[in-house]
Amino acid sequence: MTDRRHGGADETSGDAGPGEAGGGSADTDGTSGDGGAASAVSQDRPSTGDGADASVLHLSPDARAERGITDDDVREAFLDVAHNGDADEKDLRGVTLPALDLDRQTVEGPDRHPIDLRDATIESISATFATIRLPIRLEGATVGDLTFDESHVEEALLADGATVTGDLSAFETEFAGDVEFPDASFEGRVDLDEATFANDVSFDGATFADEVEARAAEFYGDSNLLDDNTSFTGAAFAARADFRQADFGFTHFERATFAAEATFQEATFDGDAEFDEARFEGFADFDEARFDGDTGFADVEFRGDADFRGAAFSGRERALDDDATFARSTFGGDAAFQHARFRYVSFAEAAFEGQAHFEEATFTADADFPDVRFGGETDFDEARFHEDADFSAVEFADRCVFRGAEFTGGANFLEDDLTFEGAHFGDDADFHNAEITSANFEDTSFGGRIDFSGAVFTDRIDFEATQVAEDAFADFTRAKIKSGRIAQPAERWVRYDLTLASLGDVELTAATDEDYRRLLDFFRFCRTEFTEFDGHEFDFSAHREYLDRNAWAIHEFHEPPDADPDYALEMTPEVVETTYLKAKQSAAAVGDMKVAGEFRVKRQQHSRAKNLEVVRDGTAPLWTRVKNLGRATENYFLGVTCGHGMRPIRIGFSFLLAPLLYVPFYAFGGSLFETQAGQVPLGDALTTSGLETLFEIARFSYVSYTTIGYGFMGPVGPVAEVAAASEAYLSVVLSALLVYALVKRSEM
Repeated sequence: MTDRRHGGADETSGDAGPGEAGGGSADTDGTSGDGGAASAVSQDRPSTGDGADASVLHLSPDARAERGITDDDVREAFLDVAHNGDADEKDLRGVTLPALDLDRQTVEGPDRHPIDLRDATIESISATFATIRLPIRLEGATVGDLTFDESHVEEALLADGATVTGDLSAFETEFAGDVEFPDASFEGRVDLDEATFANDVSFDGATFADEVEARAAEFYGDSNLLDDNTSFTGAAFAARADFRQADFGFTHFERATFAAEATFQEATFDGDAEFDEARFEGFADFDEARFDGDTGFADVEFRGDADFRGAAFSGRERALDDDATFARSTFGGDAAFQHARFRYVSFAEAAFEGQAHFEEATFTADADFPDVRFGGETDFDEARFHEDADFSAVEFADRCVFRGAEFTGGANFLEDDLTFEGAHFGDDADFHNAEITSANFEDTSFGGRIDFSGAVFTDRIDFEATQVAEDAFADFTRAKIKSGRIAQPAERWVRYDLTLASLGDVELTAATDEDYRRLLDFFRFCRTEFTEFDGHEFDFSAHREYLDRNAWAIHEFHEPPDADPDYALEMTPEVVETTYLKAKQSAAAVGDMKVAGEFRVKRQQHSRAKNLEVVRDGTAPLWTRVKNLGRATENYFLGVTCGHGMRPIRIGFSFLLAPLLYVPFYAFGGSLFETQAGQVPLGDALTTSGLETLFEIARFSYVSYTTIGYGFMGPVGPVAEVAAASEAYLSVVLSALLVYALVKRSEM
């Protein structure tokens, strides 16, 4: 370059300077050699203080060699310029320097003018255990090894566009000023382990060809109020990058690319951390990282596995709508978020191509997963969602698991604390033992087993599966649903197994009124509780038409699947009896005695079947079998006569016609059945006298039945006496049953 501020140093950069005859002529003392060369140069550029000649810094290596200037002379001159030079003398732009050994040196000067090495070429700089109190400018410079191990760099280090052809090492170094390497190129290894950066750090657009290690480094940037204290925006890491246990303030890694493994294990981000549009080609390890500010991973490509196990995303206490975002990001490998903790987080439109693990993750604020695609198996086993969770329009291509997950919601007045509206479950959906406040599963489709067994809905559920796999059914065994709505779609209805479930005021609906009449064909109630939720009893009243048409049967699918499902309980007579007992109690609780009575009849029918089952059991004790036979007989009698109190017309006719049952015995039974009304041969029964006799016999039967006993007629044969007495007893029984049936009817 041409710069006359230093006494024309560039004019002497050729083979000989003014007043010289080549590189080795005698000086004024008559001496020659190295000393002569140095003296010759000193005539053109005065010393800066102690005798070192600053002009040698501007000479080319060839010129120095010709004049016998050693590398030690250059280093001495450099230190002299640093310690004593003014601003012009510290302007060393474009110089070419040998290895500078500043180990254990204190580099300081009378003022804070920077040592300007812009566009310089330096073999290496070593400043181990050094203290540097002057700013250093290396913009555009090319340096070999750059070493600051265990040093104190108290002023700015500015190296925009610099090239470090060797290694950069700053182990346990303290940088008090800005450190700027934007667009720099690092061809060797970079070691920043345990380094401390107290001010702004920039590696924007930098390229790292070899490994980068910044383990336990501290990137604080506390000296200003900007939100970018540390920035690697657009940086390219061609080899492994290791930031484990590093501490960051406000940090930017937007558009950074990591071609190999990137490790941020146990790193701490005290301020906002931005990784938007970054690309991780290899393993991305954020295991147990702490993000105390807002965190951005939007539009990121994780082409390998991504590990965020135990990571904490705390966010800031401010009115932003997302403390952490992974919106539109792609996870090409497995994504691990086990035990992670989030405040508000958004995964909107993200794509998980491998397995997604969120086991025991905790979401203390809203969790948004709308339009996410999970291509592999998805596991939210025992995850905790303390506020709203949005999985609307999510696609689960493989099996998904929410076993034991908790969706408590409750922090706002939104209708749904959990929504899967429009979601598609391509394989099994497992919500076994999940605890949910309110949930929306409208317009969902299922391609595998639907397991809500043991799930608890403490407020409500809105469920409408629009499509399910062939012969699949929604398993709500032992589920507890306080209220809500279960709707059947217009086509391809879904079966719901409610074995041992607890059902509150849940509305069962269909698309049309005609469909409504066959609605319960697709619901199976087996020892289902209907009165567990006080004030929220299930009401069968809306389904009377269906129940009448199907003989009040509710314990089985009337359109069973082709396959034989593995139900939680076998439909034994005892189980079915208990089912109708609970249904009867439900109807009575809502005041519908008609339905309660009908379920009572069904219960008695299956109770008889239970008793007969004991009778047929050859291993049961004899007396037990006899007692159950008696109960079955009594049950049958009550069913035939009065329909267990629900058929007053039947008992009325039975009461009126019962005496006629005795007439054939009195008329044609011979002497054993003879009465004072007489008997008639069977062949004369339809003659005039025969009919008169039959009428008298009938009158006798009614007199005995009603116990009027006018005294003009009585039994003659011994069996007739017994039969007449039994009629009196029968009349008492049937009249009591009639009254009982009439009372039951009046209650409906």
